[in-house]
Amino acid sequence: MKIVEFRVILPTNVPQYQVANLYMCAQRTRETAGGGEGIEILKNEPYEEGEEKGQYTHKVMHFKSKVPGFIRWAVPDKYLHLHEKSHNSYPHFHTLYEMPGMGKDFYLLVESQHIVFDKEQGCPDNLLNLPKNELDDRQVIYLDILDSTPKPEKKEWDMHGFTCPEANINSKLETGKDGKKYKADESKVPSWVKDYDGELMICVKVVKFLFHWRGLQSAVEKIAMNVFHDVFLDSHRALMQWAKDWFPMDLAAIRQLEHELEEEQKNQQFEKDEEESESKDKKDKKDKKDKKDKKDKK
Repeated sequence: MKIVEFRVILPTNVPQYQVANLYMCAQRTRETAGGGEGIEILKNEPYEEGEEKGQYTHKVMHFKSKVPGFIRWAVPDKYLHLHEKSHNSYPHFHTLYEMPGMGKDFYLLVESQHIVFDKEQGCPDNLLNLPKNELDDRQVIYLDILDSTPKPEKKEWDMHGFTCPEANINSKLETGKDGKKYKADESKVPSWVKDYDGELMICVKVVKFLFHWRGLQSAVEKIAMNVFHDVFLDSHRALMQWAKDWFPMDLAAIRQLEHELEEEQKNQQFEKDEEESESKDKKDKKDKKDKKDKKDKK
């Protein structure tokens, strides 16, 4: 199993990030929709398990066109629809990904925690309480929203010189004041943090991934971690660039935005593999039959 801990330092605070992250997820869902692909929302509802309360979401990722060719050649299409089941009890949440049909041969868990970042103390070494055997295998990566590569997917997500007075972010984000270009050292806290004069927080995301498929295991595990690296990096760049939009919002406004997104999806068609479509057809036929039987009994 491959274990990578991604750490992202941001110029905001923990309460604000809750709204910011939900806003970003909604916007990214909108952006990826089209052509039969995108993120399909199946459930978005409150949950309560013991003393833990939060929001549960179940989504399906339809992105077959973005899967590397050598994997698509070897893996049947029915395995290329990823189910995301997330329990968000902010500031802690965990997300389990499942690939129907693969069972125990596929395990992907992302666990996240969010805390204030103190420049003097740095990030706790084991914030998510990993056991020793997992700590020994863990790789730590600091994602630098300014200088990590790849460059932002969109030019407007470039964070160099970023400020946002509308969200009380008045201290400019910059790597250095000498005009030089810097290459991020992802084993350390990003260099822009040292000179930043404002609130800071850190998102810690531990990704655990196991993929059993003869001849593909290590390649797929490596690709998956690279994908998470790039997605986490650009998502947080976008999140900060959208600060003026989410800063005035509260959770009630976010839930309304999510509801609007679910309504929009009713007009979307997602490309699904035959097995999944057949299962849905059978369920629809069964529901119709049950309704007819109930009507006949009356």
